[in-house]
Amino acid sequence: MKKAFFLFIFLFLIIGIKQVSAHCPLCAGAVGAAAVGASYLGIDNSIVGLFVGAFSISTGLWFARKIKKRYFKFQSFSIMLSSFLFTVIPSAKIVNDLDYISLFDKIYFLDKILIGSIVGGLITLLALYLHEKIKQINGKVIVPYQGVFLTLILLILSSIPMYFVFK
Repeated sequence: MKKAFFLFIFLFLIIGIKQVSAHCPLCAGAVGAAAVGASYLGIDNSIVGLFVGAFSISTGLWFARKIKKRYFKFQSFSIMLSSFLFTVIPSAKIVNDLDYISLFDKIYFLDKILIGSIVGGLITLLALYLHEKIKQINGKVIVPYQGVFLTLILLILSSIPMYFVFK
């Protein structure tokens, strides 16, 4: 039953997609699915935070691009930041997974989801920048779904050092 439900949702999403653009619902959905899958498999919360942060930034970027009319200065940035804050802060409060580090004879407590989300959000912005730069240099995308590919590859590569930092 559970497999049939997920298959129905997957097919509904595939059929419902009408257009694809950089940091579109497909990108956000891929990152969100990766975060849910990582949490389900028991992956460390700092790595899940990477994907939560990337998901929130991707969703914010996509939503900001959908609003064509500009009502105020820095509207896109405000939407992206709101999406990040309204996704990450509740996630950090729900999970509440703290780790500590000792630095200069003091102990600091770090929220794994929050740190991972900040890093994941920055990596998503880096992936968007690289995607746009590649399009600008070549005049087109090199591979299909280049934005999705760059985002997921950079997130996976950055999860390796995150694992060893919070191990």
